[in-house]
Amino acid sequence: MKTFFLSIVAILLSINSFAQYAKVVVFKHELRWTDETRFPNYFLYQDIHDSIFKETRLELMNYLKVPEVQLPETVSYKIINGFGNQKVELPKAVSGNDFEIGVFSFITRATVGELMFWKLNIIIKQNNKIILKKEVSHELEYFNVSGYVASQQWILPEEFQAVFKKMIKEALGTLPANNEKIVLGSLETQEKKASALLWQPKRHLLKINGAWKSAKNFSAILEAANDTILNFNFKDEMTWKFPKPTLSDFLAPLFTDATGIEILYDNKITNQKKGTLLFSDGQKFGINLKWIEMETKSTMSDEVTTQRVSNPLTAELYDEKEQIGYFVYTRMENVRNTAKTEVKFNPFTGYQTQNTLGIEQIHRIEGSLYNKPLFAEYNENRGIIEIRSGDDRLGVMVVQNCNPENQSMSNVSLSKNKLFMSSSSANVGKPSMGNTKSVEWYPIYFPENSTDNSRKICIETMVCLFFGIGSM
Repeated sequence: MKTFFLSIVAILLSINSFAQYAKVVVFKHELRWTDETRFPNYFLYQDIHDSIFKETRLELMNYLKVPEVQLPETVSYKIINGFGNQKVELPKAVSGNDFEIGVFSFITRATVGELMFWKLNIIIKQNNKIILKKEVSHELEYFNVSGYVASQQWILPEEFQAVFKKMIKEALGTLPANNEKIVLGSLETQEKKASALLWQPKRHLLKINGAWKSAKNFSAILEAANDTILNFNFKDEMTWKFPKPTLSDFLAPLFTDATGIEILYDNKITNQKKGTLLFSDGQKFGINLKWIEMETKSTMSDEVTTQRVSNPLTAELYDEKEQIGYFVYTRMENVRNTAKTEVKFNPFTGYQTQNTLGIEQIHRIEGSLYNKPLFAEYNENRGIIEIRSGDDRLGVMVVQNCNPENQSMSNVSLSKNKLFMSSSSANVGKPSMGNTKSVEWYPIYFPENSTDNSRKICIETMVCLFFGIGSM
């Protein structure tokens, strides 16, 4: 019996002496020539971090036939600027017969053009010899041209997690490796996000021909189930003499709220830009946009310094008889901070914020129209324009061109090989709506009980926002 027991112990000791262990000694995720606005660092989400680590551990255990794989506590994360590249290498092995593993994730824009790639490398060493070195690479494509033209978020947390797991499986042979393109985002997701902001939303299409985002001439039709609701065009010029402003006193405090600068409004206007929205029924809607300049006088001399305050812009709104409203346009950045967000100095870009969930570029107008509050906001990161009057949402537009025959946004298009973007020449006259290939289609949602008048006010407010964005 004693001899049998000793034999079992000897066998167990022998097995244990040959047991192999595996450890991930490097786990990197890095960005190059792109930003966290498009590709947030979702490893900051603990559930995403844990789920990817669990899948990686199980795949490595299965590949190496080991009982356990040890992973680091965190992911090494970095934004690479300039012409730097990711270093795909392991430190010198120190653990003899054990496996040492490196996982290297790298999202990068191509050297030329707008092509975007996600590369994943896995390296495994044993006895200081590489037994596996595998790279998988996929082009990442945002489903709509807006992702290339605007500062749009490309990838959602669940997409990030799914793509990472897919690439791990491809690198370790669980899935066949291929170089297929991975398309991110969808029109359906964007429309759900927009329609969720309204009670019983009803879908329409806003069809536009022209550079609407740069406040140039454009024509447009608002349709519902192929029925034309509104037909209008915008001219980047004054088509009639605007009456004398009557609501300037209201603009001064609105400007002060936005800037903290107190002004006497009428005395600070220097440059103006005028545009006219014309509806097919003959109604005219005028916008008179104004820039502010401040004069600063030195107490030591007679020297006067002039300072232009270009953000915000102020505007007066008119019909053919009188002033009917006003607004202030502002553009701002909202950093979606996390507990690990930090600002670092970089010789290529200056101070750079990282470990965020993206930076939102927000365009906003606030004011009054027809004696009611006016508000519109375009969040480029979300790809949605929201229009409100007081607490009531008048409409929500999805800034994704869904015309299958047109791949542009505000006359800016991306070449098929994604090597360059081009802009069509500005229209001198009224752009034609006859050629489907030149017209952009944007889903826009209204409340089911919206009236013709409320939809018209929504369009007027949105054009005011366009005029502010294009004039900044």
